[in-house]
Amino acid sequence: MRIGVSPYGSTRDGVLAVSRVAVEAGLDTLWLGDGYVAGPEFPGWSGAMESMTELAWLAGSFPAARIGITAAVLPVRDPRNLAREALTMDHLTDGDFVLSVTAGYWDRDLVHRGVDPADRGRRFYEHLLALLAVMVGDGFEGEHVTVPDEGRLSPLPLRPDGPPVWLAGLRPTMNRALRLGLPYQATRATPDELEPVAREFFDRGGETLAHRAYIQVEDDSNVDYDESRNAITGSAGEVADVLNRFAAMGVSDMSIVPGRDDTSSLRNLESIVERVLPLLDT
Repeated sequence: MRIGVSPYGSTRDGVLAVSRVAVEAGLDTLWLGDGYVAGPEFPGWSGAMESMTELAWLAGSFPAARIGITAAVLPVRDPRNLAREALTMDHLTDGDFVLSVTAGYWDRDLVHRGVDPADRGRRFYEHLLALLAVMVGDGFEGEHVTVPDEGRLSPLPLRPDGPPVWLAGLRPTMNRALRLGLPYQATRATPDELEPVAREFFDRGGETLAHRAYIQVEDDSNVDYDESRNAITGSAGEVADVLNRFAAMGVSDMSIVPGRDDTSSLRNLESIVERVLPLLDT
């Protein structure tokens, strides 16, 4: 199971410090979320920056790391612009970029862009089909997005189908991932919650299952997650057991959020690196 981390922090230097510890420890992916409207959940460098811009900066600072966005909120983005950004990121990282996309969680983001939150699923699916078409140079005609058949966006793909596209979200998103044959990324689930989802995903022909979770080594009192984030907490041994369970049920890619500021992210990540990683089965 590949393990990556979101280098959230309070400051630019804090993000660099967390990223450096992660990369040096062999956590091979740096992930960022995708906030849009300012809110208390994403202060400062803990998700408030424009994600693709910050990822490009991280790619240049840590060229050995895979870079990923989890997950770009498709209903508030122009799929043509997102495709260009993703294709560029794929070139910048020499093919080590992952584009995970979602219908969105925060209603305020959608409202700010004039999207009815009740319509997020339909808008997401249309933008997804447009995104996939643009990646390979095909035209697309939808209710909100039209891409002409003539001409291709630049840059041309580094690989024929463009960078990997994952779908992140709840069951309706998993169903779409299965229909389209795309990887699925679950979020903020405990092993007991994810196990039946994983079983169904693989029974229905799914191939790549990823997961993203807020994880805290219990005796690191500097981490303060609100209850809505459904953080996985426990001793180093208990956290290792959770990660081992995820791997055993078929999760092949794990994204960890260790904290939301310089101090909590760095200290908790150091605990994970020093005390949890040595206990993992894989």
